[in-house]
Amino acid sequence: MTVLVVFVVYLVALAAIGAYCVRFNRSLADFVLGGRRLGPWVAALSAQASDMSAWLLIGLPATAYAQGLSALWAAVGCGAGTVFNWLVVAPRLRRESERHGALTIPDYLAARFPEGRVRLVLPLAVGVILLAYATYIASQFIAAGKIFQTTLEQVGLDLGSHPYHVGMLTGVGIILLYTALGGFMAVAWTDLLQGILMVTTVVVLPIVGLVGLGGLAVLWGRLEGANPALLGLAGAEGASGLAFWMGVVAANLSWGLGYPGQPHILARFMALRDPREMRRAALIGITWVILAMWGAIFVGLVGRAFFGNLADPDHVMPRLALRLVHPVVAGTMIAAAMAAIMSTVDSQLLVAASAVEQDIYIRYFGGHPGDRPAVWIGRLTVLVLGALALPIAWNPASVYNTVFNAWGVLAAGLGPVVCLGLLSRRTNRWGAAVGMLVGMAVAQLWPEIKPLFGGDLLFRNGLIPGFFLNLALAYLVSLATPTERTRQAR
Repeated sequence: MTVLVVFVVYLVALAAIGAYCVRFNRSLADFVLGGRRLGPWVAALSAQASDMSAWLLIGLPATAYAQGLSALWAAVGCGAGTVFNWLVVAPRLRRESERHGALTIPDYLAARFPEGRVRLVLPLAVGVILLAYATYIASQFIAAGKIFQTTLEQVGLDLGSHPYHVGMLTGVGIILLYTALGGFMAVAWTDLLQGILMVTTVVVLPIVGLVGLGGLAVLWGRLEGANPALLGLAGAEGASGLAFWMGVVAANLSWGLGYPGQPHILARFMALRDPREMRRAALIGITWVILAMWGAIFVGLVGRAFFGNLADPDHVMPRLALRLVHPVVAGTMIAAAMAAIMSTVDSQLLVAASAVEQDIYIRYFGGHPGDRPAVWIGRLTVLVLGALALPIAWNPASVYNTVFNAWGVLAAGLGPVVCLGLLSRRTNRWGAAVGMLVGMAVAQLWPEIKPLFGGDLLFRNGLIPGFFLNLALAYLVSLATPTERTRQAR
């Protein structure tokens, strides 16, 4: 019961932060971007905590539990994408978004690719965000339900025949409360706390586990006894040939391609107080990712050594914490898993709400960013989006795969256009619109497209083909169509 008490105290503290941050929301700029006044520590840890989600403490350990050291491919992909984001995308986006007065990614893209009378870029960007976030937010709700279910079952609390659903609804309620109340500042400051808690958990828990096992040699021995393929880089099935390069290497490295297309991460770059602090923030963020990724993989490997027959690998982290450490510490570590969920869901809800406020209410209906109604529209949007994600999350699924699919839609729909907008002067609105439309469609419809070209030997989801089709079409269509400046010269 001590575990549950610690867990509840943590959730109440998050709700209190949201209530406290209500006072900072005097305008839309405050609600959606915190008035661009984040320091480097808050910006860096908020960006990375928002990035990793339940994938870090639930999905990645589960993958390492099931597939062994091949999970390192995903760590390499995410690490490379993080470095590219901080060193290439972040400084340019911070500067250009402020120059254009942009508060959201669709807002920036609309300013970078002037629309004229026919608006293409803005509605497409908003559509990509809302489509992907419905699944992405649902994946975090799924993880919340599994964490609550595992915790409550282990402490002996009977929730009847629907423990997953009771747990999911409880977590969802807390997240929606502090996000709707506190806006960006509540999200950023809770992310700071949650980022510290997340990385501490995935570093400390496997160390305690290794000590309990008797060292690395014992860990490797147990993994080899369970399945020698767990110690290789080809997965538990020992994939080879095209299946290895496409299904294991390319699929996991492709996580890195997604980083420039994740608005919940990019918003932190835009909110940094002083562009001169970008290098310091980058160092903090990259260091956090290296520690977190390696730690999460070892959580899964150590969990496999302790539990060889879990029906659902997504339960490995909370089960390991409840077995290895004192109930107070276990409660804190399980709270870290909820922190991973909350730090992403709150950010995504806020980004989606910002798109509705800034890019629909203000641009299409003439609302004013300084109006109180703009803030309340944002709060209502948070609640509506949360409600829409619930049906998707009602039946539990793999957190890793659900996140991967949503990540792929954002990566293929937005990533190439964001990069071209920051790095290429030649790209225009026609190229951006065609690229986004095709990239989003390929990523979303990939399960129907894939069987036509070889089925299981092709990419696991539409991220890679959608990303590169978007990139190629955005650039080639831009070359083939006149820019606004060319038209004016004529």
